[in-house]
Order: sequence, then C-alpha cells, then structure tokens
Amino acid sequence: MTRVLHIRHFARVVAVVIGAIGAIATLGGTAHAQQVSSQNTPAAGCATDTLTVGFPQRWLGTRIGQVTVDAHTVEAPSGWIGSVVRALHFTTRLSVPLNNLTFAAGQVMDSLEIQESIRRLRRSGVYNDVMLTGVRCADGTTDLQIMTRDSWSLRGDVRYGRVTSRVSVSEMNLGGSGRSLSAVAENVDDRAAVTFTYNDPYLFGSRLRGGLSLRNYGDGRSWGWNIRSRDFSPRDVWRMSFTSSQLMRQQLDVTQPVALLIDRRSDVLTFQRRIQQDGDGVTALVFGVEQEKAALDVVQRNARLGRPSVARDFSAPLVGFARRSMQVGAIDWLVPGQPSAEVPHGFDGEFVVGVGHDFSVGGPITHFDSWGGYTAQPDPATILTGDLWLSGYFENDSVADGVARVAAAAYRRARGGSWALRVAAERVLNPDPDVFALSTVDPTLRALIPSSRLAESAVNITLERSLTVYTRDRRWAVDAVPFLQYTERHRNVATNDTLTTNPEALLIGVGIRRVWGQPSQSPIRFDIAKTIWMRGSVSNRWLFTLTTQPWFNISRRRQGGRDLNNGR
Repeated sequence: MTRVLHIRHFARVVAVVIGAIGAIATLGGTAHAQQVSSQNTPAAGCATDTLTVGFPQRWLGTRIGQVTVDAHTVEAPSGWIGSVVRALHFTTRLSVPLNNLTFAAGQVMDSLEIQESIRRLRRSGVYNDVMLTGVRCADGTTDLQIMTRDSWSLRGDVRYGRVTSRVSVSEMNLGGSGRSLSAVAENVDDRAAVTFTYNDPYLFGSRLRGGLSLRNYGDGRSWGWNIRSRDFSPRDVWRMSFTSSQLMRQQLDVTQPVALLIDRRSDVLTFQRRIQQDGDGVTALVFGVEQEKAALDVVQRNARLGRPSVARDFSAPLVGFARRSMQVGAIDWLVPGQPSAEVPHGFDGEFVVGVGHDFSVGGPITHFDSWGGYTAQPDPATILTGDLWLSGYFENDSVADGVARVAAAAYRRARGGSWALRVAAERVLNPDPDVFALSTVDPTLRALIPSSRLAESAVNITLERSLTVYTRDRRWAVDAVPFLQYTERHRNVATNDTLTTNPEALLIGVGIRRVWGQPSQSPIRFDIAKTIWMRGSVSNRWLFTLTTQPWFNISRRRQGGRDLNNGR
C-alpha cells in the first residue's frame, strides 16, 4: 500500500512538473533579446572573412557593427518525409543564439569572447552547424552574421546489455526555446527506474539556468534540482551554484542475502570570485556552505566494504580554489567528416574543503573534494589527457568514504581513423556501504556478475582502433572500432560465498558507431565482445551492448568520486 501511494505521489509530481514545463516553454522567449534575422550583402570595397580555426586578422582592433542571425531549420529529405520532419520540428528562436553572445554592437573586437560564444552555441546540442562571418569595411567597423542550422532535437537512445538496459526519449529544443526535457526507463541489476529531467538555460528570462530531476525506483525514489549563474564568459568575475538532492531506497540484492537501506540528503551553495587572470586561464576563489545527512544500513550482510552502517549529519562552510583554462586547440581528425573539432588545452581543476561539525556523533569533521585535469597536444596528431580525483571525510583521525581515482588517455591519428588508449584506476578507503570501485566507467563491468563488482580497488585498460567508412557522397559515415579491454578488481573482505574475490578479464570485440557531424552529438555505438581470458567470477558468454558515447570527454569536473560510484 505504501509503495502504491509513493507511485501515485510521484505521478502527481510529474504531472505538475510537465504542466509547468509547458507553461514555461509557451512563455519562453518573451523576456529574451529581440529576434533579428537578415542577410548581409558586402558593399563594394569590403572584405568578407569566416571564423574558422584562427581568428581573422582583419577583425582585430575594429569595432563591431551590426550583429545579425541567419537561422535555418533542420535539414530534411525531399518529398513527404521531409514535410513531416519539418512539421514536427520547431525552428530555434533567434533569441537563443543572441542570448548566448558575450559581445554586442559597438564593442571593440575581443577574440576570446567571440570565439567562446561560438563554441558555446556549438556545444549546446541545438545546432548541427554554427558559422560566424564578418564583413570588414573601410570605416573601421566589422558587421557580424551568425549562420545557424538546427539539428534534429527529438532524440532516442536504446542501450542493452547484461548489466544495464536503458531506453530514453529527449527533446533537446523544447518548442524552439533551447530548453530540454527527457524521460528515461532503465533496468540495472534487475532494478527498474523511471527518470524525468528538465533543463532551462534561461530561467525566467534571467542570467540563471536551472534543472530538475525526478526518479522513481522499484524500491525508492530520488529528486534533485539546481540553479546556477549562466556562464557568459571565461572572464566572469562572479559565478554562483546551488544544488539540492535526496535519495531514499530499500535496495535488495537479488544475488546474495543483502538488503541496503539508503537515505541521503545533500545541499551545496557555492560562489566563485575571480582573483587572477592570465593568458592561459582564470583562477577563482571558491566559498560557500554545504550540508549532508546520510543514513545507510546493511542488514543480512554477506560481503561488504567499509562500515555496515553510516550516520552522517554534516554542516560546514567551505572554501577553496578553481582554475579554468582558456586555451583551445583545433583537431581536424578527431570527428570523422568534421573539418575541425575544438579541444580544450591546459589545466582545469577545483579543490574545496569544508571544516564543520558532525551532529550525529557530536564531533568535528572535515570534508575534502578535488579534481584536476590536464589536456595537451604535443603534436598535431596526438592528444593526451590526465585526471586526478580525491574526495572523502576526515574524522576521528581516519578517512571515511575516501575515493582516489586517476585516469589517463591518449589519442593518435592513424590512416583512415585513429588509435585510443584509456586507463583508469580507483581506490576506495572505508567507503559507505553503497559504494564499489569503478562502477559506471568500467566498460568491462558487463562481464562481471554483481557480487564480483564489489572492490576496494580496480583497474581498467581499453585499446581501440577506429576505421571510418564513408558513403560515396560523404554525407555520413560509420566507424568500425576493434578493441581490447582489460579489468582487474581487488577486495580484502571476508565473504561467505565461494566466488573469487579478485576477478580479472580480457575482452576482445568490435564496435560499430554511426558518425554524426558534430563532436557535441554522441554517436550511437553497438558493441559485440567475447571474454578470451578470465580468472574468477566472469561471464564467458558473448556480450552485446548498445550505447551512446562522446567523442571526447571535455566535461570532467569536481565530485568525480561521488558521480562515479553506484548509488551516489
């Protein structure tokens, strides 16, 4: 009866949210900038340039004249199919690109602001193509025109594997407003869940953006929402973010007699104040407040990591530093069919520490959370990345729920495609009972039975060789991706089962992915793999997986330890 009431309550909440989303989408563009669209015709004696990899020299030192938008709807085939596609698609409102610009008419040309504005539009997922053209005349002004081509905004995603199955439908450009709404149904380890997510980059027509997520499990529910300032420039003096989330579950393990009761609530308010800027990036002071309440209990426990129960009631001010790189390089081989893809360079990172009080035990507690990442391009044919995460709590002279994770990757251009080598390793120290190492980022997880995934440390290595095959007109392509994957896990816990606690596996397989034209659009990939060597509790069956994977991960961030663990 309680479960039925929860479902009914969840349905009512979803109905209210969808109604509110519809109202917001209807009123969406009223507070935005004036919509402008025109075609610029260069006058005699004027020079036309297009922003590509480098910033046109003729634009430097000039003043911006007229700024216009030339908007195009989604490309569609001829005939009745094209008519249906165009009828179903809402052309993006002109206010969307205008509200993402950090420059305006009358300002002196700033190459950083202009390039960052165009990058932001390309990464939005709304457009299939964004191009900036400038007309430089003798009067010292440069008129700028933004040409946009909409991408198909209604998207579906189907993923199937032995461990995880997932079906999702997303509208990335709700009513042409740039807002997004998605619904996801998934099954992970025989646990079903339904999730609704809404994101608004122009909350109430302000400089704020917000998001809302509601999830209903078969054994619980969760919700989360966030509000943060919209990034207008890498040089922003102030930034703000507030997030709030709660998770309540009664997680039953179907493979062994374990029940896990989870109740987490977290609220974090942070501000960033720019304190230093140089040619490579911006350094900012981070400060704010955070609180977390967690009650986790393992009953009928068999194998576990860390303590059997956790009671945490933590509140503290937090302070730290953040570094944002402003270096970007152009790669012409990363995404097949794309003339050039922009890849961030240099160092990014964030470190915060909160010193406060744990009211559950009545003592002091320190929370630390940090991430640092570096991307380099030693030569035009190579990309190297490295990342380090450290997080946890320090209390009673010991570390609780500690996570140390390192990841590195190398990409190398090759004939007809590229090589990719990825390595990830993680160590958890006295973790909460709902944590196990490398849960979601380990592609070989599908070969392990649930009880074998529990580990205090894990290592994963993936080697891929992509081979791109184009159609005769080169309008689209597919990638054939042969790969090798290795995983190794260790745990030093007593178990009552007969399963090997330190499984290892080597998989060989091939993936086929449909190539889209933009790095921001994750390609659909189908994998077939077989274990060729194993030790311990590893499946020896053929494995089939349908997923979406980004070309290049450029959204690493702090709290990697939390986000990369199951149930966190």
